[in-house]
Amino acid sequence: MNVIAFYQRLINPPTPWMITRVEISEGAPRVDIWLEHSPGLRFPCPRCKQVLPVYDHTAERSWRHLDTCDYETWLHARLPRVACPDHGTLQAKPPLSDPHARITHTMESRCIDVLKECSRKGAAKLTGMSWDEVDAVMHRAVERGMERRSPELPEWMGIDEKSVFAHHKYFTIVTDIKEGRVIDVIDKRTIKAVEPWFIAREEELAGVKGVAMDMSAGYANVVTRLAENADICYDHFHVTMKVNQAVDEVRKLEQKAMDAGDERTHVFRSRYLFLWNEENVPLLRREEFQKLKALAVKTSRAWAIKENFRELWRCVTLEEAEAFFKKWFWWATHSRLEPMRKAAHTIKKHWQGVVNAIVHKVSNACTEGLNSKIEKIKRDAYGFRSKESFRKAIMFHCGGLSMYPSNS
Repeated sequence: MNVIAFYQRLINPPTPWMITRVEISEGAPRVDIWLEHSPGLRFPCPRCKQVLPVYDHTAERSWRHLDTCDYETWLHARLPRVACPDHGTLQAKPPLSDPHARITHTMESRCIDVLKECSRKGAAKLTGMSWDEVDAVMHRAVERGMERRSPELPEWMGIDEKSVFAHHKYFTIVTDIKEGRVIDVIDKRTIKAVEPWFIAREEELAGVKGVAMDMSAGYANVVTRLAENADICYDHFHVTMKVNQAVDEVRKLEQKAMDAGDERTHVFRSRYLFLWNEENVPLLRREEFQKLKALAVKTSRAWAIKENFRELWRCVTLEEAEAFFKKWFWWATHSRLEPMRKAAHTIKKHWQGVVNAIVHKVSNACTEGLNSKIEKIKRDAYGFRSKESFRKAIMFHCGGLSMYPSNS
């Protein structure tokens, strides 16, 4: 088998293309391969697919292919152009790549595989391409995946904010909490920014059963108006966090009322113990915690109310949850602890969303997990040049998209 037949079999260009020449460089590890098509053939117009005779050919173009035994492999061809009566003279589709790409589908697929495992800088080093070329592969992959994805929305969604840059720059992350993927990334977190996304998907939102979120009035407002069939489910972590914050507020007030001395210093230094769940207090500090509760009596009462509140998430039915909350609400509001009273009223105000989360067994844990992954993407990249670049990286790594070229 000669070298031309070897590469014809190895690369296997689509009909009617064939390899006519191969050159292996002497001074550099490089292989150049030329492709041609048989004369007299007809090619489809890239827009309307009408099959037309060849009008002329472009200047020679080159595409980077997978390396051959550590030798850079480049394909060369003059692409035919067709004179379409409706769309004018256009270049026919290249045989092994996208129309404006400088690499073949196979090489692009390899780049996508490498990008999934490391940063763009690392991918550029491993593939022997430039940072800009690898970045362009990522952008094309995301655009390809977004075009292929069905417009249908999942039945259970999550929505949360994510800090992007300094000075309070945020994204709104919309997720599929059952499949663990990002549906879309919206610039900013305001109602004005989020509302157009929901309006554009009004028909698809009819099939959404629930949306998990924190107790943000902005997100709840948009979902209530534009996703009428969806139940708002307030994430139990954020609900419990309100009670934890109330415990800390009680501790600060009690500590402030103490006389300066060892007792006040001890309460300050042990402040984090009141934020722990009872079963998580370290064995070595349990005796200390008992003394601390005797010292800070009001904070101890607030901590007990917080611990009891956790039982709410063990309720199974709506009736059980409502009966429990009624008793807990009375205790919190009659505790003579103002921060606990405010927290109880805040939860009561959002009670329907809280009970929806209990009945449907839905939380925003998946969205929070994706937020952690997004933070790692930002950290590994040492920041991004623009919000759009960051958005593309999020969709590439977390979108669950079908991103490979169709002919790879």
